[in-house]
Amino acid sequence: MKTDYDALLFATRLVEELGETAIRVSRVRLVELTAANNLRAAAFWRDVMRTCERLVSERAPPLPTQAAAAAVGATALAKTTAP
Repeated sequence: MKTDYDALLFATRLVEELGETAIRVSRVRLVELTAANNLRAAAFWRDVMRTCERLVSERAPPLPTQAAAAAVGATALAKTTAP
């Protein structure tokens, strides 16, 4: 399988900045270029979209927010201090 490093770099950057929204952005761009009959650019964005999907699926789950961590800590504290 041929690896297109430009598509990989672009998809990686999109996922870093936009997260799951990167898939939607790349899909919209793919549809626009397909409708405009720009096959070469559409092929590039198809690779970007597929790579974004793969990167998002491989991504580790997000870290809990401070509010969620505080709630977990309060629950644990209540369990240890309960009679």
